[in-house]
Amino acid sequence: MSPRRLGWEPYINLVWLTFLVFQPIFDPGATALDWVIVAALVALFLPIYLWTWARRGEAALPGIVALAVLGFAAAPLNTGATGFLIYASAAAGLKLPPRRATWAIAAMTAAVIIAAVVSSVPWPYVLAAFMPALLFVPLIGALNGMYGVRIRAAERLQRAHDEIERISAIAERERIGRDLHDLLGHTLSVIILKSELASKLADTEPTRAASEIRDVERISRRALGEVREAVGRYRQRGLLAEIEEARSAFDSAGVRLEIDLPGGTPPPRLEGALALVLREALTNVLRHAEASRCGVRLALEGRVWVLEVVDDGIGRLTSTGTGLSGVRERVEGLGGSLELAGGDGVRLVARIPARTPA
Repeated sequence: MSPRRLGWEPYINLVWLTFLVFQPIFDPGATALDWVIVAALVALFLPIYLWTWARRGEAALPGIVALAVLGFAAAPLNTGATGFLIYASAAAGLKLPPRRATWAIAAMTAAVIIAAVVSSVPWPYVLAAFMPALLFVPLIGALNGMYGVRIRAAERLQRAHDEIERISAIAERERIGRDLHDLLGHTLSVIILKSELASKLADTEPTRAASEIRDVERISRRALGEVREAVGRYRQRGLLAEIEEARSAFDSAGVRLEIDLPGGTPPPRLEGALALVLREALTNVLRHAEASRCGVRLALEGRVWVLEVVDDGIGRLTSTGTGLSGVRERVEGLGGSLELAGGDGVRLVARIPARTPA
């Protein structure tokens, strides 16, 4: 991963490098060599740190080890180098499995203690020099460990969702294949048989042959109607898809679309019908209402799903159109009702019981 694609977080975390300048600033005996050491440590640290941050999971382990070794080895030269152990602990908690991260954080905490014990810093100042690392190595490691557990759980959940969607798509394709086979297999077989029979009877019994051809035509028309009905069912989309498409159309038309879904979305057996109602209602708003605002509200009121579409247009009712008539029939077939009211705009309300009749 390129450093430019790491985001801002790894660069914000570089604040801990300020530990390196404490010793040259507060040590009266500091020389230019101490500042050269600071620059050299930063030059060594940055590529390891960015490489470690860019790795996923246990692939970051070499970088974590390198950061810890660099911090422990450089502590005699500059006590602020123990800050590298903070970075190593943070990476271990975030990227390693919990058990391995716990051992790594414990080892880094021990490394800070050992560095403090063997340090040449006078004992009265050891506490001030090493206490920040001793405090933040286990603290930040533990916090990042908990955060890492949540991230990995979210990733597993996302993978499970993706797998469910993939399996659902496969099942849907198989269902469509079965439906089309059941729908057309028998019909096409009858058409073939009648066509062959008509071909044989064409010379000897033309009247009967003509009758068979008329049967072929009738069966073909019926099959075409069934195919169109099946395709129409497949093309039904959910409410959210209808809303997203409508939002784009409303934005282009300069109409403000306000959505309120306090009850979420209904179960799939009802969502298709409500999506059709919504599509027809929003289409009428765009075509006829001359509105500047349209509100959509879907809620479960008691045991009834209520879809309400209200606009502030000219109040032109289109209840006699074929679109709304078909929608009304479908809603009533589910035991619901469809109401239209004009005036200052149009208000459409569809009600469908949560428990629909068979």
